[in-house]
Amino acid sequence: MKLLILGNHTCGNRGDSAILRGLLDAIYTLSPETEVDVMSRYPVSSSWLLNRPVMGDPLYSQMKQHNNAAGVMGRVKKVLRRRYQHQVLLSRVTDTGKLRNIAIAQGFTDFVRLLSGYDAIIQVGGSFFVDLYGVPQFEHALCTFMAKKPLFMVGHSVGPFQDPQFNQLANYVFGHCDALILRESVSLNLMQRSEIDTRKVEQGVDTAWLVDHQEANFTPSYAVQHWLNVVGQQKTVAITLRELAPFDKRLGTTQAAYEKAFAEVVNRVLDSGYQVLALSTCTGIDSYNKDDRMVALNLRQHVSDPSRYHVVMDELNDLEMGKLLGACDLTGGHASAFGDHLDELWYASHRH
Repeated sequence: MKLLILGNHTCGNRGDSAILRGLLDAIYTLSPETEVDVMSRYPVSSSWLLNRPVMGDPLYSQMKQHNNAAGVMGRVKKVLRRRYQHQVLLSRVTDTGKLRNIAIAQGFTDFVRLLSGYDAIIQVGGSFFVDLYGVPQFEHALCTFMAKKPLFMVGHSVGPFQDPQFNQLANYVFGHCDALILRESVSLNLMQRSEIDTRKVEQGVDTAWLVDHQEANFTPSYAVQHWLNVVGQQKTVAITLRELAPFDKRLGTTQAAYEKAFAEVVNRVLDSGYQVLALSTCTGIDSYNKDDRMVALNLRQHVSDPSRYHVVMDELNDLEMGKLLGACDLTGGHASAFGDHLDELWYASHRH
């Protein structure tokens, strides 16, 4: 069997890399003979993180080319694509409506031809289908339908659904994939509330939990060993932080207010006798313009005892970061993608 995995890991950050690594580990454990290709918007950084070959995403390359088109005609085409392109793709898939006769960009045709060489397509989570990210998130799924290949959506959080065009595409894609495997129950509630098709929904897990611990063959680097030594000196709570935009307005808060509130949590943790280790799971290393480490550094000004507040600045991969999280007593983070439906801190205790 030959599989293609694409989806949320495309921004090349450590959290999404763990999501992909866990899925790969599970596939190779259950079916070692399976041939798996991986596709990413940032293949160089993703390949480094995973230590395996990664293909570039041709639809992302096409989008960048279209967005960078020069001149008045280029700008006009950009506006028309933003407004109609995904309606054209949906009409092609359903073979209905006047838009089905409009030619699609060559990149879509080539991508459909590429997909024809696989037995199935897996679109891996986590929070990829969010209305604020827009309708282009559905391009790969629509092309998969055009290629008439099975589509399994694994380990996702979806929603909110507050945009009519996004909702239309979500309703079709989620209702026609072979399975939409959610990693939590909030997404199902959002789908039901917005009347999005739930017939293909299955309850699953975040595939990051499936990462092989590699106890026998993991050798910590100098940086990892340094932080393991720091964690070993005192009870430690790990935290992850975010630049909230574009979710800050939906949450009804500001980045400054969020950082101040999180600092209050950190101070209570410090007062309880723990030290705090700030790690960055959402920072990409290739053309991703948000760096969570800057948020962590900025938080320091509100921390009561900076000597026990450590920010990991090293470029670690997700497996190395997981080793540090596993050495801590507790991890605290923030889920912002669900907007006003999940405006809360989340905590995960570690079991060895």
